[in-house]
Amino acid sequence: MEKVSKIIKKIEEFAPLETMQKWDNSGWQINLGIEDTNRILLALDVTNSTVDEAINKKCDMIISHHPVFFNPIKEIDSPYIIKAIQNNIQVYSAHTNLDIAQGGVSEYLAEKCGFTDLDTAFEFIKYKKFNEEKNFSKLAATLKTIFSLPSIRVVNSHRKSYSSIAFCSGSGAEYIQELEKIGIDVFITGDLKHHQALSAKDMTIIDLGHFQSERFVVDIFKNTLKDEDVEVIAATEKPAWELI
Repeated sequence: MEKVSKIIKKIEEFAPLETMQKWDNSGWQINLGIEDTNRILLALDVTNSTVDEAINKKCDMIISHHPVFFNPIKEIDSPYIIKAIQNNIQVYSAHTNLDIAQGGVSEYLAEKCGFTDLDTAFEFIKYKKFNEEKNFSKLAATLKTIFSLPSIRVVNSHRKSYSSIAFCSGSGAEYIQELEKIGIDVFITGDLKHHQALSAKDMTIIDLGHFQSERFVVDIFKNTLKDEDVEVIAATEKPAWELI
């Protein structure tokens, strides 16, 4: 058993709340004032399935990457939120503050792909430039293996080699033009829309999808809480999109 306040302090030391974006709502989502926790479910999203899993696995807290609430609410009528409250499950989220933290989501994505000693651009972007050309086909094959993907979506797939690469977990299409200006050859991100893809000139963009590019956030939570006296469990999640 561990104090909830100690758990929250540990996360906020790693990803301070004051570093989140103004539009974000990291922090407490459901705070019932319960002081102790025995078992925590770690998740990318809080959904009906996530709450059911927390109940079935006897978790008294959910720590997620994506917040439950972004906009002011006038009433609580969502069934899964009500279900969480009825089952005394508290919910805490670390979102954009975790994205930009040292060792945070974008950096972890890059390291998962085999790239370290990264520089930072535009707050959320991690990038690296090389002294030699690297094989693009090998990179694409590596990504398929790492993320267990039969195929990947690529803009400007004609590229044979690259000497610079950038990463932005989640949605990073707003940085396309800025990254082209600093000479990035390959950009790995998620949630790329049609017109955003068309806006790319020569830069190759790999759209892993929002889920795939952030699912491993549970590993970051696990590492952050590894020394705490509480059991942590990774939620069983899957992408919202299915291939049929």
